[in-house]
This record gives sequence, C-alpha cells and structure tokens, in this order.
Amino acid sequence: MIQRSSNEDFAGFQASWAIALAEDSPVLVVPWSDDAGRVSYVDLRREPERIGEVLEAREHPALGRTLLRLNAPESQWATAKCDRWVLDEEDLETASLDLDRDVPFEAGVGSYIDFYYRDAGLFGSLEHYRALLVRLVQAANAAGERNEPEALLELTLRRCVADGREGFAVTAFAYALGREPADAEAKWAAALAALTQILLADDVAGVG
Repeated sequence: MIQRSSNEDFAGFQASWAIALAEDSPVLVVPWSDDAGRVSYVDLRREPERIGEVLEAREHPALGRTLLRLNAPESQWATAKCDRWVLDEEDLETASLDLDRDVPFEAGVGSYIDFYYRDAGLFGSLEHYRALLVRLVQAANAAGERNEPEALLELTLRRCVADGREGFAVTAFAYALGREPADAEAKWAAALAALTQILLADDVAGVG
C-alpha cells in the first residue's frame, strides 16, 4: 500500500509535475561543487555520518531526516542537491493563489530536493520516470482530496549525469503555508515527512 503521513497537522498536498528536457534545460551533474569550491556534493549513501556538512540539513533537522532516509541502504534513491528558504511576499501570494484558499496565509516555507534512482537501469529509463511522476502525484494528492491542502508539491523531471552516467532525476519543490512562521515551519516539516513516506513506498517507486 501507499504509505501516507500520520501527522495529524498535515492536511495534504496539492501536487503537479512538469518535464524540463529541452536542449537548453539545466542538467543536474553529480558530484558537483560551487564555482568557488566552498560547497560541494556530499555522498550520503556512502557516508551518512557527514550529514552535518550539509548546511541546510544542519540548520533544518526536518530536511536532514529526509535526506538520511532517502539515502539509507534500503532506499531506492540517491539525492544530489537541496535548499530551503522563507517565501517572500510575492511567492507567498502566488502559492496562496495556487492553493485557491480564501483565507490569506501570513508565512510560508519552500524547499527542494533533487533525487534519482540508484539502479543504473531505472536511472536511465525515461519511460520509468514518466510513470513515476504520475504515481507520485496521485499519492501526494490523495490526502489533499480529503482535506484542504496547505502544501504544494511541484515535481520536475530533468536530465542528470551521475558519476559519468547519463539518465534522469526529479526535483521536488515543496511549499508550505501557515498563519505565522512557526505554523508554516511545522507544516513544511510535516510535508517533508509525508513526501519521504511516499517516496519510500515500493508501489510508488515502482520497484515492488
């Protein structure tokens, strides 16, 4: 069965997907480092003890827990990049409109995680990734169909080169809204936990 978050504070996602495979679309390259060489890729599959070197995970434990679970030995996934930020006024307004809510939100948190299949055959299969996007959106929308979702999930399929192999990856953008910053933070953490459970479900990953 598809696993879903048991957090009662999480109302569910409004999820969608897109494909960015044009010739001029950005390509995710793993491993990576920034132009100044001050920040670089940490392989959490092989060295989970280095989670503290990922600044975003160190500052935001909910993100760190998600990264560790997605890179755990029993997981089908590997992660590449991540970030987390507070939504500015314009982004908050856009997210509120996307959720089609009458009650205005006063605070919001956004994040993204790049992830891809560890298995070489699945990593290079566009057909498998297309089917994955559909399953992920269906699973993520399931709880939101019963409630009024307060989190957006936007999935983008892109090209990826990992350790010299060409394939694909998904960038998962999560946006959570709340009446105040602490409320938005709590909903964002719950949204990440729910997304993690969905990604680790065998029938969603397509490996069961």
